[in-house]
Amino acid sequence: MENYSFDVVIVGGGPAGLSCGIKLAEKGVNTLLIEKGRFCGSKNLFGGVIYTSSIKEIVPEFPEVNPLPVERAVAEEGYIFFSKRGVVKLLHTKANPQEAFTALRAKFDAWLSEYALKKGLLIAPKTKVIDLKINQSQVTGVIVDRPQSFDNPEPAEIKAKIVILAEGVNRLLAERAGLVQGPFKPEEVVLAVKEVIQLPREELEKRLGIKENKGLAAELIGEITLGLPGTGFLYTNQNSLSFGIGIFLSTLVDLNLKPYEILERAKAHSYLQELFKGGEILEYGAHLIPEWGIEGLPRLYGKGIMVVGDAAGLVNPLFREGTNLAIYSGLMAAETALEALEKGDFSEKTLKGYEERFRESYIYKDLLLFKDLKVFLLKNKHLFETYPEMIYEIFTLYFSAQGRYKKEIMKEILGIIRKKRGIWRVLKDIISWGRLFW
Repeated sequence: MENYSFDVVIVGGGPAGLSCGIKLAEKGVNTLLIEKGRFCGSKNLFGGVIYTSSIKEIVPEFPEVNPLPVERAVAEEGYIFFSKRGVVKLLHTKANPQEAFTALRAKFDAWLSEYALKKGLLIAPKTKVIDLKINQSQVTGVIVDRPQSFDNPEPAEIKAKIVILAEGVNRLLAERAGLVQGPFKPEEVVLAVKEVIQLPREELEKRLGIKENKGLAAELIGEITLGLPGTGFLYTNQNSLSFGIGIFLSTLVDLNLKPYEILERAKAHSYLQELFKGGEILEYGAHLIPEWGIEGLPRLYGKGIMVVGDAAGLVNPLFREGTNLAIYSGLMAAETALEALEKGDFSEKTLKGYEERFRESYIYKDLLLFKDLKVFLLKNKHLFETYPEMIYEIFTLYFSAQGRYKKEIMKEILGIIRKKRGIWRVLKDIISWGRLFW
């Protein structure tokens, strides 16, 4: 193992790590990707939306591939507002469903890793990186939980000119490298709990009113999270539904709430009861989602090291972006690594090129644009509690106005707004929301 070395070692087999590995392998770089799960995706509970444009950056022929590693093309997406008494749907029918697909990452990541293997990437599954090799502040490799040999039980050391961390939200190695100071705070992450509920394909399509093999991706707002800052989600798979909720960890801690109890209460809503009736729960899990934003962005590079994907906090919850941002960050890190290998320079001076690429990208500009979003949402609970109830009452009144003088209806609608929030407060909320963008 003393001679076991690579040009680049990637830690983590999600989209960020795999996209980086594919790019490097295509260029003939001696690269090892280390994944602690039994296979890439085996530890991933994601069931959501992936975007064609980002996938085509690493698999140009997508979605014309066989087997197709996704569930359904997203034909409808939008929001469902939950009141205690019912729901209001705001859904958009997409002109080109091929732009996005619902996916189960355990399946998708496994497929992408097979693609990476064919490109020449070496993948070591069932292996955990327990520490970094650091020599005079320069990262020179990793230490794994495998013995050096049958005769030597000491953890094996793998040398690398560059280490790329795609370790996910826990970012323990990034902390070890000094790229981030201390663990994340409860207000910096969302805890998402999810179930996969099986239904016959025809019944699933009938209940949601979608066409054969077409999919729905919807964010759920309001009573679904007890009116607390956070959202639910509903995505269609081939023969099942991915359903769950995500709430800031700080909120759960402060109110002493158990996420699985909130999930069960949400499922008792009349709309979901009817939708899930007769369904079988195939899977249950929980996962942390980084929400530390631009102010919590770690240092993206150091001597011999870079950090990508969730480990860097590259998530945009407002536009449901995560997987695509992970892919783009992996590609930017790969381009920087290629530049460093060509120069034979693995210092901060060269690896700074990764941060420069990142700051020129729309990802950084979006993080900067929404820098106040988290604080805004945590401070404005009424957006999740008052507005969904108000929207439902207004729509109920509007669509039951037959046989009545419409001026009276408009007065009653204004009365609902005054009672629930107040005209001036609504206007103030609109202005406050607008200030997030300008």
